[in-house]
Order: sequence, then C-alpha cells, then structure tokens
Amino acid sequence: MSSTYIVMDELAYIIVNGHLAILNILANLFFAFCLFCPPRGREGLKQPVKLLLGFLVFCTTIFLVFLITAECLWLLSESKESRYVDAFVSFAAFTSMSTSVWLNFFYYTQIVPAQRALFIWVKRNIKIIIYWSLFVDRVLFLFDLASVIYYVTITEGNDNITYTSTNDTVSGSTDGLFYTDLVCFYSKMIYMFFCLCVMVGSSWVTVCYLHRHMKSMKESGSPFSSPRLHSQMRVTITGILQGILYFLCALWIFLNIFSDNYPSSIKFDYNTYYTVISLYMFSTTVNLGIGQSVFRQRAADIWLKAQQAARSLKLCG
Repeated sequence: MSSTYIVMDELAYIIVNGHLAILNILANLFFAFCLFCPPRGREGLKQPVKLLLGFLVFCTTIFLVFLITAECLWLLSESKESRYVDAFVSFAAFTSMSTSVWLNFFYYTQIVPAQRALFIWVKRNIKIIIYWSLFVDRVLFLFDLASVIYYVTITEGNDNITYTSTNDTVSGSTDGLFYTDLVCFYSKMIYMFFCLCVMVGSSWVTVCYLHRHMKSMKESGSPFSSPRLHSQMRVTITGILQGILYFLCALWIFLNIFSDNYPSSIKFDYNTYYTVISLYMFSTTVNLGIGQSVFRQRAADIWLKAQQAARSLKLCG
C-alpha cells in the first residue's frame, strides 16, 4: 500500500469523523443541558428514563473525546498511549449500545400491556431490572476494559504477542491472562447477542401491539388524535430505527471480530471500523433528538426565544 493512499485514507477519516464529532459533541452538550437544567414549571423526566438518557449522553461524549484523543496520539506516533485510549473508545461504544437496548426495552414495558405472569412481574419491577441490568453490563465492560489495559501494560515492547486493533482478543505467554481475556471476549459477545435479541424482540412486539390497537380503533370508529397514541407511535418508530442501527452496528462488529480472529479474505482497518461506530453514535444522537420530547420541547423553546429576540432587535433598530 503506497504512502499516498495511506495519507488520503487518513485524511478522509479525519474529515468524516471530525465533522461527525463536532456535530455530535454540540448535540450531546445540548442534551446534557436539557437533562440537568430542566425549565421551571415543567415536569422533569422520571427514573429510569433520566438515568438511561444520562448514560447515553455520557457514553457518547466519552466515545467522542477518546476517539479524538486516539487520532491525535496516532498522528504523534504514540502507539502505547493510543492503545490505552483505543480501549476506552471501545468501552464507551459498547456501553452506549447496551444502554440504548435497555431504554428501548423500558418503553416496550410501558406501551405493551402485560398479560402473562412473567411479564406482569417484569413490568412491576422494571426499575429494579433496569438498574441491575445497567450495573451488570457496566461491570462486564469495565472488567473487559481492565483486562485490555493490563494486557497493554505487561506486553508493551514484546513482539512475540499479537494484538488486534479492536481490543477484543489477545494472546500471550501468560496462561492466566489468555484465559481471562478469552472469558471476557466470549462473555461480551454473548451479551451483545442477548442485547440484540432483546432489542429486536421488544421492537417487534411493540409494533405488533400498536398495529392491532390501531386496527381495533379503526373498526370501532375511535379517533387517532390521542396524544398518548401519538407519543407511543413516535417512541415505537424511533425504537425501530434504533433497533435497525443496533443490528447493523452489531453485525459490523461481529464481522470485524471474525475477520480478525479467523482466516478470512475480508479485512477491516482501524479507520473503517471506527468510522462505522462513529456513524452509529451520530445516528443514535439524531434519533434521540427526534424521539425524546424533553429535547424537542427545549429546542422549540430556545428557537421561539431566539425569534422573539430577533424581532425585538428589529424593532429597536
């Protein structure tokens, strides 16, 4: 591969991800402002929605900060430091993806009536389930992050140990480190597949329920102008979009891991891998802005105040 091609590839990566990062950071700063500085006289978000949205905003911001840092270190040829930062990039991406799954699952329990005993129990204890799910997956990904950092620390400068750019598999002479990483790797893959099933399943059941509900309303002659129905439809549509995004991103990660660890003619470089993850994070941010009323209402309030201020300036002039 020629040096000119490498430079062009790196330039394209910086241009694409740079613009996405700037827009994403601005949007998430606005989201954080909406979450932590609610307007007076308006009911704030209830738990666990506020916690889930807070985690999404936090994880996205961490991802962007470390992605930019990793690129700067790569340009400075700081390989060891960039490997540390790369581990945090993966950690933020995975935790953001799992958080979106549990947000989607929570909305499913609020929209679809529970009929069987198990689902009735889930709906009654949904807050505890969400809190424990978040705790378990944070512990899982933190343990995986710690194992990667430990690996980088003890293997720096050892050319007999291989390392992949996705920080998903390591191999070395230390049996304990090898098996620990193997357990982390398969645990993470199983958990991601479980989250994929939860995301697809909850979205599908919600769509089927709303379809039957709207069909029943049409047959009975009931109006479709109910604010609650509109809210449920909006949440369902954004949930479906998020499910599609999650499926595509998870499929991309699985393909990348497969190509890195098994004989394959398809290989993905660092830039392509993280560009896809960056696109997923940006699309998730856009989906949040459209789907969450707390963000839309605050944006509408700010826009209205800006218009009023512009009219006042024109009158003064």
